[in-house]
Amino acid sequence: MNKNIILILLVIFFFGCADNIEFNNPAMQANFEGQSWIGVARTAEINDGGLVIRATRGTEVLLLFTTRTDVGTYPLGANNQSEARFIAVDGTEYSTLNAPDPSVQVFPSDGLIEISNIDTVANTATGTFRFNAFTADGLNSVNFIDGVFFQITLRQDISEVTGGTTCSLATDAVATLNANVSAGTPSASLCDQYLAALEIQLLSCDDTSGDIQNAIDSLDCNDNDADGIPNSFEDVNMDGNLNNDDTDMDGIPNYLDADDDGDSIDTINETGDTDGDTIPNYLDNDDDGDSILTIFEDPVGSLNTDGDGFLNYLDADDDNDGILTINENPDPNGDGNPNDAQDTDMNGTPDFLQI
Repeated sequence: MNKNIILILLVIFFFGCADNIEFNNPAMQANFEGQSWIGVARTAEINDGGLVIRATRGTEVLLLFTTRTDVGTYPLGANNQSEARFIAVDGTEYSTLNAPDPSVQVFPSDGLIEISNIDTVANTATGTFRFNAFTADGLNSVNFIDGVFFQITLRQDISEVTGGTTCSLATDAVATLNANVSAGTPSASLCDQYLAALEIQLLSCDDTSGDIQNAIDSLDCNDNDADGIPNSFEDVNMDGNLNNDDTDMDGIPNYLDADDDGDSIDTINETGDTDGDTIPNYLDNDDDGDSILTIFEDPVGSLNTDGDGFLNYLDADDDNDGILTINENPDPNGDGNPNDAQDTDMNGTPDFLQI
């Protein structure tokens, strides 16, 4: 039977056994506890004579290890050396090398990894897997069935690319995503992309320092305050401690604060960097840089004095008279509150709002 026929049969098998799983190319996906699990980033390598496949979905990590790279089946659990490992969102690790507590079940962890094809020309690995795995204390388990890894790019020797073009491209991708975060465009999607880029960088570059792995381990793409900014991107001082970042000093750390800068405009509604001061709007208490604090300039987030389509707190010239608000003496005492703004004709309307 030639390779094409085998591949066709594999595709038919994958579809038949995983009716509720989308099929992509390449792919790493399975039925996880009755729900579809699809790896966003997928990598494979040969390490110590065996195949290692790694896939991530957000902060979840799925790992498969075989003792060899031959086409065939590799039993999991009991005394078998091949392993399937899963790291959940909360960091809990499950492994087929762990035995269940007798109070939970008497049957050990088990499963199977099947390598169906190692394509040395296209440099990819294809196969299937299923397993149940336990925590170290044996009290909790996870179950994966109908698993597929299909045409995952395989790196035969990581040392061949370490420090080379592949590593440079991966590092550049991470740097670009970092720049996007710094530019004030963080999002859940960007966090997932960043995690995927780090995963590729880990396999492409020398990480003897452990810095890349530490970055992966510490990345938290959850959004506890539902403000559109993943937790890790709210670590303003980048010290790994989310609890000491409180931009508006209201006693609520940014990752739990729906209005990080306390300007009355919810973080989820503050995108970009309007005044170009390198401080994203959601951390800037004067979004348009006109010297009037947003909370005083537009406490309800709907004022547009000159009707030009730009709300006052985002408009550097609130009355559209050609003179920037900051140059119309809107805050003589410098406290950010325009209640003392210059009113040259003394008609009750300050100069910076008089059309």
